[in-house]
Amino acid sequence: MTENQRPQSRLDPGLVDPRSVATMVDASLKRGSSLSIAFSDAIVGVNLDKLGDWTITVGLSSRSDRFHQITSSLESLGFFQATENEGSIYMLWTTLLSEIGDVRTTAEQTLLLALKALQAPIVQAYIC
Repeated sequence: MTENQRPQSRLDPGLVDPRSVATMVDASLKRGSSLSIAFSDAIVGVNLDKLGDWTITVGLSSRSDRFHQITSSLESLGFFQATENEGSIYMLWTTLLSEIGDVRTTAEQTLLLALKALQAPIVQAYIC
């Protein structure tokens, strides 16, 4: 790899399209399994249990410059803080706590929005 080349995330182009999230989930996740997606300051875990319940976990470094921005975005999606461990905050979303129609579609949409929140640039606050 030369100086001008940077490693490219395989997820970046696909996150704009909800169908790519569905494709990733279809290819990687079967009942009773899970998948993980790593970011520089966070990790996302998606679990589909044997009963068909979905759980999305986001582990976020409390030292991240985007910590408050991301936690606020995730809370607006229905995530809640589950635990804290060694400088990381773990936020959780699960279909067990929501009354929704199509569980899979809702889980995929929530995953897509959570991934977009994790990729959002830092919003600078200015005092006017």
